[in-house]
Amino acid sequence: MNFFDKFQNRKKELNSLLCIGLDPEFEKLPESIQKSNFALSEFCISIIDATHEFAVAYKPNIAFFERFGSKGFEEFEKTIYHLTSNYPNIPIIADCKRGDLANTSKEYAKYFFGDLKVDSITLSPYMGEDSIEPYLEYKNHAVFLLGLTSNPSSSDLQKLKSSTDKFFYEEVIDFSKKLNLKYKNQVGIVVGATHPEELKKIREKDAEQVFLIPGFGAQGGSLEALLPICGKNSLINSSRSIIFASNKSNFQESAHEEAKKIHLEMKKFYD
Repeated sequence: MNFFDKFQNRKKELNSLLCIGLDPEFEKLPESIQKSNFALSEFCISIIDATHEFAVAYKPNIAFFERFGSKGFEEFEKTIYHLTSNYPNIPIIADCKRGDLANTSKEYAKYFFGDLKVDSITLSPYMGEDSIEPYLEYKNHAVFLLGLTSNPSSSDLQKLKSSTDKFFYEEVIDFSKKLNLKYKNQVGIVVGATHPEELKKIREKDAEQVFLIPGFGAQGGSLEALLPICGKNSLINSSRSIIFASNKSNFQESAHEEAKKIHLEMKKFYD
């Protein structure tokens, strides 16, 4: 099953848009987990098992694993394997923000889509279409291009005006839409929850493209602002507010309750 179908099926099953980000920052892990030889994957697997009934998708961020070199990659792969083996119906978005020459992209695509079998990844579109196409050759997989990101300095470049008098992020949005027409349902866009006015305008122009919306929760985005404007083809990501709801021994229960709370808020809105 391809990414888009998995997403649609899971979304309809839960009547929710919740994507749970797996950002296992080592210093924030419970002390009992920090002592483990495989702290990162043990923590992520515990979070997954505690929250899977509420997750439309998971978004593991590879940066928190890469920091630890080869062992970190091993733990990232353990986390992905746990998801693909135990919850194959839940889409995985590998948050790796790659973006390189076509021959390099081909190698990344082989790793993430061929070997790990994640459903989607995040990409920087800065190098253009030929840097993205190697991923799109994997027909059952998708990419999310960085459009308007949630960080405070996103406007440094993303809100520069182009020669067409559009903001740069608007050019990226248009580019992603054209690419998604060429590769049907394989190209989504990242639009931060911290830009609700822009998000509303982007969604009004395209009801179909899948949006990945980070920045909800710890970064300040609110469900009250997002749900009426984001459309049903969106994944609203929450990371820290769920996975670090507690750093005590009850971290699994706390993550479960926080994910359940967000899930019910979303479900109430769409019911």
